[in-house]
Amino acid sequence: MPTNRVFYGWWVVIGFAIMVFISTGVRFTVGPFLKPVVGELGIDRASFSLVVAMGLFLYGAFMPLIGRLVDRLGARPVLVSGCVLLSASMAATGLVTRLWHFALLYGVLLALGLAATGHVVASAVITRWFVRRRATALSLLGGASMAGMSLLVPVVMWLILTLGWRWTYGVIGAVLLAVMLPITLWVVRESPEVMGLTPDGSREAGAVAAVTAERTTVSCAMQSVPFWQLAGGLFTCGFSMSLLSAHGVPMLTDHGYQPMVASWTLGLLGGTAIGFSLILGVMADRFGRRLMLAWIYGARAAAFAGLFLVRDHPTAILMIAALGGMTMGGTMALASALSADVFGRFSVASVLGTIFLVHQTGAALGSWLGGFLFEATGGYGAVFALACTILSCGAVLSLTIDERARVLPRLSPVAGGR
Repeated sequence: MPTNRVFYGWWVVIGFAIMVFISTGVRFTVGPFLKPVVGELGIDRASFSLVVAMGLFLYGAFMPLIGRLVDRLGARPVLVSGCVLLSASMAATGLVTRLWHFALLYGVLLALGLAATGHVVASAVITRWFVRRRATALSLLGGASMAGMSLLVPVVMWLILTLGWRWTYGVIGAVLLAVMLPITLWVVRESPEVMGLTPDGSREAGAVAAVTAERTTVSCAMQSVPFWQLAGGLFTCGFSMSLLSAHGVPMLTDHGYQPMVASWTLGLLGGTAIGFSLILGVMADRFGRRLMLAWIYGARAAAFAGLFLVRDHPTAILMIAALGGMTMGGTMALASALSADVFGRFSVASVLGTIFLVHQTGAALGSWLGGFLFEATGGYGAVFALACTILSCGAVLSLTIDERARVLPRLSPVAGGR
């Protein structure tokens, strides 16, 4: 094999980055849909938020099951099924006429499709391909997530204003299938071992022995402190990002900003996060993943405070978004890397899938409380103050994570083959 050939693991990363770009963008476009859906279906924001919260919780609740299926069947069968379900449920959401239709399609089926094609499955596979450059590789997923938020939120807002919200759901469903399914079939591979390679593309003698597959059961992982430290931090991440995705655009328009300015604010948050995500991954591989994770949570608390407090000043809110973007990516990448470091690279699907349930519990609460407290208080002040508080707690919690491995290395077969 030529020495200058690109390590195939990077092609796997690129393929998953495209998929995560789309799936994360889909999740973050819920905000632009809020007002038109609420208006046409005759429901209030609390009811809409409850459906979104249910979907976010089920997205996390399905993750442990998805993780076990990835371990047993391989990633590609799970991804193919998820692509078809995600596309169909998204397109069908444009046909809803009742709240329960919306709850079934968007809250349940779409959540299952997202779980089968989302960040956890991507992280599980990528952590098998990399060890030394694990955070760098995973940070590309974080950058892709933020790119999805950056580009798709304003695009979807434009589509809604141009085509209406129903046709927009149909267009998104068609694009999902056309892009994600070919990547799943032609690019994704389970691990370097099934292609006769080693993690990071190492050619050093004894490299295979040094990177033998490690595995920790979920029950053992849950008995360790690092599991709950990672889960607690991701709870705050889920709460804050869900609050922003569901209520960021409505909050900003309530504060006097035009709809496109509000959507571009969230888009700029994601756009600036793209580059920062990669930088954070490189720095984490070099200087330590725990400290970088704590910094992200703490700085995000400050960004959320700025987004709420600055009103009727488009230039200032866009500047805050540009600076705040450095805090929007990296949490999943660093948590995934730490999960692989502590529990083993062949445990990420099941262990991180279970941790992600805690993340999505926070996400469900963030979305639901945003709507509930808005109806109860007439504004978003209380829920944004709560988000800042728990993000600060997440920063402190992350500083205490013990990064030492908790597993005994052993050879372990990989499901799915090529």
